Amino acid sequence: MKKILSLACAFFLLIGLSGCHSKSDDDILAFFEAFHNTLSAQSGHITAQIQMDTTDQSTIDIDLQMIQENDLQMALSVDLESNGNRQEDFLQFYTRNGKTYLNSMGTTSQSDLSNLGIDASEKIAVYDPFMNFSDSELCDLIESSSKDGNTYSYTIDPSLISTLLDSLGTVDVESSTLDAVIENETLSSFTLDVSGRQTLEETSENIRFKIDCQIEDLNKLQSIAFPEDLESY
Repeated sequence: MKKILSLACAFFLLIGLSGCHSKSDDDILAFFEAFHNTLSAQSGHITAQIQMDTTDQSTIDIDLQMIQENDLQMALSVDLESNGNRQEDFLQFYTRNGKTYLNSMGTTSQSDLSNLGIDASEKIAVYDPFMNFSDSELCDLIESSSKDGNTYSYTIDPSLISTLLDSLGTVDVESSTLDAVIENETLSSFTLDVSGRQTLEETSENIRFKIDCQIEDLNKLQSIAFPEDLESY
């Protein structure tokens, strides 16, 4: 009787453990397909916050509006915060009618978009690091996955993130999770949370960064509100 109970306990324990690390190839491939489709968008509004927690705590807030159906139009705003000191409108960058406009903490300038090697009439090619991966290779990047409605949660192979952060091997990622909301085969939001340690020579410190991103009006954004004094930059 004791042997039967032991076998039963072992069986249910194995089921529980396998459930903790289960993954669905379909759910994993759904994310990479949505990621690719999002990068290919003609227009959209993206807001993101990047939080970095090492010796110094810092936050980067990004607001990006982009339309590139005909001529490239873009409005980018960046705010910075470090150790409680915040700098609103640290950088503002705009493109319109083949020109670029920059406002860096009150110092303004303008130039031609062609000076950046960009043709305003051509769509910007956004690099997709997973474009040449096979389906099986993409699935190998994810250790576990789960799905609740249109919200997908993933545990990413820490070694992958370690290599992406620093190919020299100074970063050792201990955990990396990704939560994403997928609608109409595109991303409407995602949160990437990474923690580990970084070692430089004999100094080692804990590191953590978190990216929260919201994506709106994908392929639907019709206009961008540019500053009225743009031409005076």
